[in-house]
Amino acid sequence: MADASSVSSQVLTTLGVGSGLDVFKLAKDLTDVEKVPKQEAIQNSIDATEASISGYGLVSYQVGLLQQAFENLNDSDELATSTGTSSDTSAISLTSIDGSAETGAYDITVTRLAQEQRMISDEYASTTASLNASSFDISITVGNASTTTTAVTVSTPTPAGVVSAINAANTGVTASLVDTGINGSNYRIILSGDTGTEGAFTVTSSPDLGFGDSGNTLQAAQDAAINFDGLTVTRASNEINDVIEGATFLLTETTSSAVRLNITSDKSTLKTNLQTMITTYNDLNTMFGELTAAGSEAELGGALADDTSLVRYLRTQIRSAVFADSSTTSGDINALRDLGISIDRTGDLTFDETAYDSLINSSYDDVVMMLSANTSNQSLYGTADRGLAQDIATTLEGFSESTGVLTTRTSSAEEELDDFKEELVKLEARMENVYQRYLTQFTAMETLMASMDTTKDYLEGQLEQLSKAYDN
Repeated sequence: MADASSVSSQVLTTLGVGSGLDVFKLAKDLTDVEKVPKQEAIQNSIDATEASISGYGLVSYQVGLLQQAFENLNDSDELATSTGTSSDTSAISLTSIDGSAETGAYDITVTRLAQEQRMISDEYASTTASLNASSFDISITVGNASTTTTAVTVSTPTPAGVVSAINAANTGVTASLVDTGINGSNYRIILSGDTGTEGAFTVTSSPDLGFGDSGNTLQAAQDAAINFDGLTVTRASNEINDVIEGATFLLTETTSSAVRLNITSDKSTLKTNLQTMITTYNDLNTMFGELTAAGSEAELGGALADDTSLVRYLRTQIRSAVFADSSTTSGDINALRDLGISIDRTGDLTFDETAYDSLINSSYDDVVMMLSANTSNQSLYGTADRGLAQDIATTLEGFSESTGVLTTRTSSAEEELDDFKEELVKLEARMENVYQRYLTQFTAMETLMASMDTTKDYLEGQLEQLSKAYDN
């Protein structure tokens, strides 16, 4: 809302009284002489800071891509791609194959399937039939070569109570209640153990529930048995993952002849992942140049021209990590340079594919050890050596952690941005006061000029009257 002095000045100007000057424009022009340079300086600081924040975000994103590229090299199982087929999937099927599986053909004859022990109780008229006058214990012994005995207390002495108590005990024996459909005595408890001979169990109790009675054992526990390339192998489970390295297969039927499993390993995955890493690294190097080059026409070009120290630091740290020796050297393979990777005069990585192809045929296992410590699904928080790829990925991750250099730089820039915006608001308020002060001063001047005009008109009238008197 305009104050009284500015309204007075506007009225005087409208009536053509006073100096005749546009005091509003004059007040604004005088205010802008002081305001505009300061406003532009603050706005330039805001624009530069916003560009820096965007630059930090872009660097953080690209560093994250490079981290992911190295994490694609840190698991031995993922450095090659293996596939497999079975000549008889109804008897043996491949359920999983990882990159460590070697190319080969394997003949397997299934002579016996693993199975669990199953036994049934006596028959009961209902799930709530009373088995005892009070609670009682069931003794369950599990194992063959090594046994474990557990006393299970049945607090509710009914068939349903027995099932609940056994399942709650977690002994390796599970219970279920089945309605056989025979009226009058149609409920039986079925007990099942784990597959394999070590899953065998015995059950005793008072009252006797019939689990040890002749004819109540439906199936005995046994191990799976296979003939693997002429060697007899037994396992507790029908899913076997430790006979063919990197492959897991499932037995579903016995066979009278050998089933052939063919496995093919494609090691080109490692080369592809290395090439992706090199491209990502070079993209980051190019970005560093664009962000620090004042006047660059690239998007966000020059955004970090005032923070070249950060870029130098990141370049140095990343380059040092990439060309460091692995913590798990193997044979003659110590670092990425041994894979044909080097750096040119512009800071970009180069890849000698001919040298790599020659090396990988003879030293693939050494390369895997150097990159991944021959491990998979690594924990970031362990103390064991994890190979060069994970060491580099961990270094890169550190830049964006809560105390990392990119995070702290971004936080500082955001605080500066808030300060600049607050300074702009304060400048606007201060210049408004300056503008109002000019208006007040000019209004006083206009009022004085109007008073002088009135005096002038009065004197002119008096003089005219005197002149007419003398004329008479």
